[in-house]
This record gives sequence, structure tokens and C-alpha cells, in this order.
Amino acid sequence: MIEDDIRVGKPFNIEGRSFYPLVKVFHWKGHHAESYSLFPVALVVLEGQNKYLLPLDELDSSQELLDLVSI
Repeated sequence: MIEDDIRVGKPFNIEGRSFYPLVKVFHWKGHHAESYSLFPVALVVLEGQNKYLLPLDELDSSQELLDLVSI
């Protein structure tokens, strides 16, 4: 059995913005073993009435994400 699901992680706040990580949970279950994996997918940012989605697969480096978040 193989299942995958996208879940919203625990939010955190930085300088008046709320950040919600989106992760893909991959669950594999065989006859004698079971495994889970987490893969970061995106970061949802709430800033006042504005909402932003930052897809992590489109970023070249973690520094680029830090630059976007610190604007």
C-alpha cells in the first residue's frame, strides 16, 4: 500500500507574518515493514489580508527563501 497526502504544518510567526509549511507525507506499507517520509512542498505566508504561496521546488537555494521571507 502506498499513500501520499499534503498536510499543513505547525505555523510560526516572524515580524507580524504567519508562516504555514506544507509538507507531503508519503506512507509506504509492505507485508513486513512500514515507512513514512516527509517532503517540504511550499510555504504559505499570511501578512495582514495578503496571502502568498512560495513553492519550494522553484527556489534555487535556501538563501533565496531567506531573502524572500526577510523582505
